[in-house]
Amino acid sequence: MTSISIGYILLAIVVAVAISYFQYFYKPTSSGKVRVILAFLRFLSVFTLILLLINPQLKSEQLEDVKPSLNVLIDNSSSIAHAKQEKTVLKVINDLKVNAKLQEKFQVHYFAFSDNIYKQDSFNFRQSETNILKALQATEAISKEHVAPILLITDGNQTYGSAYEFYKSKQAIYPIVVGDTLSHDDIKIHQINVNSYVSLKHKFPVEVFLQYDGAKAVKKQFTVQVNGKIVFKKILNFNAEKQSQKMEFYLLAGAVGKQHYNCKIETLINEKNTVNNINNFSVEVIDEQAKILILTTINHPDIGVLKRTIESNKQRKAVVISKLNKKIQLKDYQLVILYQPNIKFKKIFKALNKSSSNYFIITGTKTDWNFLNTVQPYFTKKNINTTEKYNAIFNRNFNAFITEDIGFASLPPLEDYFGDVTFSTDHQILLNQSISGISTENPLLATFKDRTRRGAVLFGAQHWKWRMLSKVEHQSFNKFDTFFAKLIQYLSSNKRSNQLEITYKPFVYANEDIRIAAQFFDANYVFDATANLIVSIYDKNEKVKDYSFTLTNNNYEAILNNLKPGSYTFSVSVKNKPFTKNGTLTVLPYTIEQQSNTVNLSSLKKLASASNGSVYYANQTQNLMTELILDKKHTTIQKSTEKIVSLVEFKWLLAILILAFSMEWFIRKYQGLI
Repeated sequence: MTSISIGYILLAIVVAVAISYFQYFYKPTSSGKVRVILAFLRFLSVFTLILLLINPQLKSEQLEDVKPSLNVLIDNSSSIAHAKQEKTVLKVINDLKVNAKLQEKFQVHYFAFSDNIYKQDSFNFRQSETNILKALQATEAISKEHVAPILLITDGNQTYGSAYEFYKSKQAIYPIVVGDTLSHDDIKIHQINVNSYVSLKHKFPVEVFLQYDGAKAVKKQFTVQVNGKIVFKKILNFNAEKQSQKMEFYLLAGAVGKQHYNCKIETLINEKNTVNNINNFSVEVIDEQAKILILTTINHPDIGVLKRTIESNKQRKAVVISKLNKKIQLKDYQLVILYQPNIKFKKIFKALNKSSSNYFIITGTKTDWNFLNTVQPYFTKKNINTTEKYNAIFNRNFNAFITEDIGFASLPPLEDYFGDVTFSTDHQILLNQSISGISTENPLLATFKDRTRRGAVLFGAQHWKWRMLSKVEHQSFNKFDTFFAKLIQYLSSNKRSNQLEITYKPFVYANEDIRIAAQFFDANYVFDATANLIVSIYDKNEKVKDYSFTLTNNNYEAILNNLKPGSYTFSVSVKNKPFTKNGTLTVLPYTIEQQSNTVNLSSLKKLASASNGSVYYANQTQNLMTELILDKKHTTIQKSTEKIVSLVEFKWLLAILILAFSMEWFIRKYQGLI
């Protein structure tokens, strides 16, 4: 209460005394005893009324006992079920719940985690992925201002996310290890690298990495099969010193279309995990030869990347010409790439307009926009003499051909002059521009067409950085080259070969969404959003089920549910139209969670050590609970809360006011003073 409020209260006492004295003692009209009672009641009522009008604020302090939190994270992924540790985990949880001393000392919170974290008390151990680091970070964020040790019940196997063993938590972490801690001999196919597209009758490279965990010397056969026929085999030797091997070999692309290959390494004697002895890959064999011309007047790393990317498909050849004054036979090429055009390209554009050749324009800081705006009729750019860096935003509504986002948002920016772009012909935007995270609604990469030509324009140079970063992130150029190959294939063809196009993953795990994407075009090759597409699934030539496609972002998509592990064929058809596409897919009977049969004990020990915690096994849960109960770092604290209350909130003061006025009135009435 402030000194001003105290002064007002003292003044209220004086005023209340003065009023009661004037009323009952200045000119008394009643006996002495009654007069004193009436004066007191008048003083009480007047003082209470003035006190409520002053409404001073009072501070009150409340004390509360706050128990420390104990956050229990339970691994709810399928790796627990695969290792047959469900009962062990549930027993550990039950032991925690029935320990009265633990419940008395801590506020115990239970969280299940897999790819995310959620609060619950029931567990099914069916989740397909595990991110331990994300669960730890989310838990610590909940209790960041309190002492809250973390119990981590897990096998330590993480399927994605950053390495959790280096996570330094402010809370003590106590991993409770469940699963097999003994190491077992294992041999597996670790990784397969192969191009997505290969050319008919060409040999394509395959790169396979194999890993052996064991001490004894073993000799095992590696085989590759296609359609049940062995197309490659090799005997491999492993021992304690030679535990990993890299194989490089070539396979012949003998038939057009999707070709599925099955790789297998022989199993070890008494090997526990045989799932990782088999791996699969597929390639798209195409029979489409194309000769691409690249024209430029400057030296730039983009030119080399263009040539290498185009020629990653052996059926395509790229020719680079930098001297534009020589005679060029445009009719010999299916596509012409014009890199940063300037006035020196004048004769080239005249020749292109006569031949109606397809072309792909790439602009940049060396582009002469005054020339380019006048030499072609498809687009213009109102540029200023200022360069800008543009990031890419993938447009999911693009439907000129089927493609996918390769992570454009994370790729380095391209460079070009700043300005607005206007198209004067039919066009589609594949990539939009973004400056410092803000979309400009201008295209970065767009395709256009008229009755005689297909074309595209990329408003920015330095795309060589895209290919380099894509290699770093995906350990392969495949993502970038596949995207670029689809663009080149579209531009180097004068018309579509099919009105119905489909794309899908030929190998999927049983826990994954099985998706088939499709596009259907009318006779003019315009996307038809009114078509009724159906996919029929067959198992050994017997129809399993029909699924309908739904329209999503200018693509048709079907999600196939409840397919058991096995090999299937399917047929995509358009209702009431004579168009069909066939394919095959294989549903694999395991998940990534089943790849590890042993506990990742070393990572759990590092995690515990970094947070001043300790590792316990499932049969040591009682010891852990005893340590937590006796640990003086985890004690109940008394929390003081200061509360400011206005006097007007005290209802009993109003009751006193009403009671004083009422009693005074009744006494005066009884005494005949009213």
